[in-house]
Amino acid sequence: MIQEKFMTNFLKKILISASLFLSASIFSMQGLSVITITTDDPEGYVEWLTKNSSVFQEAAGDDVSSSGICSPIAGGREVNEHYVWSFHPSTSAMVSNRQLSSKDAQRAIRRISSKRDLVRRDMWSVMKGDAIGEAGTTNANYNVMSETDDANAYLAGITALEKAANDNGFAVSFAFYSATAAGDRAGMVMVSVQAETVDELGRFLDQRQSSWMSEALSEFDVVRNPVEDFLMNCSTISVNG
Repeated sequence: MIQEKFMTNFLKKILISASLFLSASIFSMQGLSVITITTDDPEGYVEWLTKNSSVFQEAAGDDVSSSGICSPIAGGREVNEHYVWSFHPSTSAMVSNRQLSSKDAQRAIRRISSKRDLVRRDMWSVMKGDAIGEAGTTNANYNVMSETDDANAYLAGITALEKAANDNGFAVSFAFYSATAAGDRAGMVMVSVQAETVDELGRFLDQRQSSWMSEALSEFDVVRNPVEDFLMNCSTISVNG
């Protein structure tokens, strides 16, 4: 019985992923890789990452389109964790790992290895992308990871909510990701709401009980089960080209 239940859940996750990938005419197949680290010296880590961004970008070439770091405001699993992210033009570019494997990159990593701990690495497929700012720009993000049996319906609802927010005067945008290789997050999806500042993001979140957002959110309960959410401040460190 246990094995049968495991296989049923496993097949369900595969079918969810397959339904997303078969919709290639709608979705982009870019990749997002996220390395979670912990450090007691976040300022020093960001300084190191910024100083060596050209080393990692040169090693990656066209395999990385942009990269940066996010730090949690609330909801992070560890107080001192941070998320080093990279966007890639394809899944194959994402799994190549070239930006971290060159001799120069390895030399740079050795300089910081004693000052940070690696927690996990997750890979996501970009189902609905968002604009990436130039190097040096910052933004605020609210992310929600969920389980779903109908990712396409969830994405349609997210797209409708984004339009409703913009129509009501809120300068936010939405991105939508599906787990590619994410360990215990297999089969999950992640929604990211982005604003230029945390104040603007907070203004949007204040509307959750408003009539227009309540209507837009009313259909979500039947298409997704939220598992984890968190608020972040994010910075773009490098952009290719």
